[in-house]
Amino acid sequence: MYKLTIAIILMSLVGCASVPANYGKPEVGSKIGVMLLIDESPTYQHIGTTIFSNKNLSETSNSNYHQKFNHKISTILTNHGHIPKLIAANPSLLENKNSLFSYIDFKDKYKATLDKIAQENTLDFIVIVYPPSGPAWVNSSAYLSGYGLYSRCIFGSCDAYALNYVSARIYDAKNKTSLNPMDFGFFEQVPMPEVNIPDEPNEIQAEQVDAAADKALNNFMTKFTEMLKTSEFI
Repeated sequence: MYKLTIAIILMSLVGCASVPANYGKPEVGSKIGVMLLIDESPTYQHIGTTIFSNKNLSETSNSNYHQKFNHKISTILTNHGHIPKLIAANPSLLENKNSLFSYIDFKDKYKATLDKIAQENTLDFIVIVYPPSGPAWVNSSAYLSGYGLYSRCIFGSCDAYALNYVSARIYDAKNKTSLNPMDFGFFEQVPMPEVNIPDEPNEIQAEQVDAAADKALNNFMTKFTEMLKTSEFI
């Protein structure tokens, strides 16, 4: 009984620390900044049989996905009466983009930065799109982040996936808190059996990387839309 009571108390404390407060439905016409902390172009991340064959290639595509992410995010906000504004990525936030919304770090390091950005741009909210870093599969020592194409080869057997390690949070400048998180999860990459994985990763075709990035963007927008509904922006 004593152990059960302690467990319940600990669960309650964790809930209080991680669940944002609900300050009511955002007003129509809210000014919402959009900050992209993801790479401008998709990457190709390859994991081989040994760590020596792992590759992370950032120059495999010339497509500007900042424009695509911003267009889709801005369109859904505009269609529901809000006023989006693309704002430049802050250097300190960009430097810590992979772990930006861990609870302690966010509280102690980044609130003042976001408050200053909101004040300078006359914003009610800020949407931050960022690339959390996480294991490629359960118990893997290989980590992934961002979006694009991800391939995995084990002793000559290869599979390709759309890499979609991209999440978002909304910062409420008035109440100085982050709202409910996006339903992001690791290990949800979409298989891409149509991709021909080359023997040399730097020979990957840009069209295949872009096709994977499109799938990642669509997956992101599905979850981003649900987050907007949860926080009553739409």
